[in-house]
Amino acid sequence: MAVFIRLEQSKFNDERNGKRWHARTVSTGEVSTRELAAAIQQNTTFKKSEVRGLIDELVEVMAQEMKQGRTVVLNGLGRFRLSVESDTVEKADDFNIKKHIKSVRCKFVPEGKRTQSGTKKVENMAEGVDVAWYGGERQTGLKGRNEE
Repeated sequence: MAVFIRLEQSKFNDERNGKRWHARTVSTGEVSTRELAAAIQQNTTFKKSEVRGLIDELVEVMAQEMKQGRTVVLNGLGRFRLSVESDTVEKADDFNIKKHIKSVRCKFVPEGKRTQSGTKKVENMAEGVDVAWYGGERQTGLKGRNEE
């Protein structure tokens, strides 16, 4: 199995990246909790309903922990934490939480390991993945994101 890509033209107009082409992954579908539970059931002695219950509980407990300011680490998967997006102010005394906090988001950092040289991180979930053109052959001339 492979991760599929297509080419997409940059929407930026700056000198370095303007109108240049880059690879973008193409989703081939989604898999739901129900489908994951069915697949896990095939590989374990747990019933599908038990697996779904465990997944639902994991999501709920993770949310509770992150709302208390903790980072949730799922070994083999990665780290989840909440972060904020805010406006900037010139003086620290001018910052108002209700006015300047724009959103709270969940951030995910996949688990991985550094190469022997230590310069590159290889994510566990992406290790050994093949990359192929979406549709089986190189695609050029696709619309840029700003033209869709």
